[in-house]
Amino acid sequence: MRRLQARFITCLAVLLAAGGTRADHFVIGVEDVDYAPIMSTAGNGDYRGYARDLLDLFARRHDHRFDYLPLPTKRLTAEHAAGRLDGVFPDNPNWEAEAKRGLALAYSEPAVPFQDVVMVPAANRDLPVHNLGIVRGFTPKRFLPQIQGGSLRLTEAGDPSRLIRMALAGRVDGVHVALPVGRYQLEQLGRPGALVPSTALAPAPYEYHYRLSSLKHADLVAQFDRFLHEEQVALVALQRRYGLDERLSPAPR
Repeated sequence: MRRLQARFITCLAVLLAAGGTRADHFVIGVEDVDYAPIMSTAGNGDYRGYARDLLDLFARRHDHRFDYLPLPTKRLTAEHAAGRLDGVFPDNPNWEAEAKRGLALAYSEPAVPFQDVVMVPAANRDLPVHNLGIVRGFTPKRFLPQIQGGSLRLTEAGDPSRLIRMALAGRVDGVHVALPVGRYQLEQLGRPGALVPSTALAPAPYEYHYRLSSLKHADLVAQFDRFLHEEQVALVALQRRYGLDERLSPAPR
């Protein structure tokens, strides 16, 4: 009996070492925002969109159980730092940098690709943008020089749908949004093509990525990185399904 127990313990240790992160239950903090089709809590905490399908696919591949906890953007870092979350998605090393000071966070490789644009009424494509609509809690850092210099004023709204409506009504000059999100919202409103990327404030599309972060589970992040490389075919199909494969050509120089 002792020999059988010893063999079982040895085999279990080998399996755990080979498998990397132990299959387990993880609480992942997510942004409580309607940023469809990338991610959305739909106002009732029901997390959905590309990000949900991406994380669910990863969890299935490695026999993990993920519970998603929607939180306001600003609270995600605080809850993570307090140890109440196993991971955060999306995250980025440049977000909440001061609040993260001293935290040994592990970040995944870029996981959700999209182009970041400023969308304006089609007739105003080449006109200056002075009043920019942003989602509350988001910081358009690439426009900080204009903001600090006083040439660009920010107006916040709770979600992209409201921002799109504000731009269509002329209450803001443009909105800062992910390209697939802007196009999705316009389609939902029955106004496809009514807003287009600005060539004045943002003459070239800006490639952006979301990452998975974890304070407690660097091995989970490493496993996620391997998943991103190993599941390229499935991920490309998923991106196409949600329209994340749409790209603008760089502006001519």
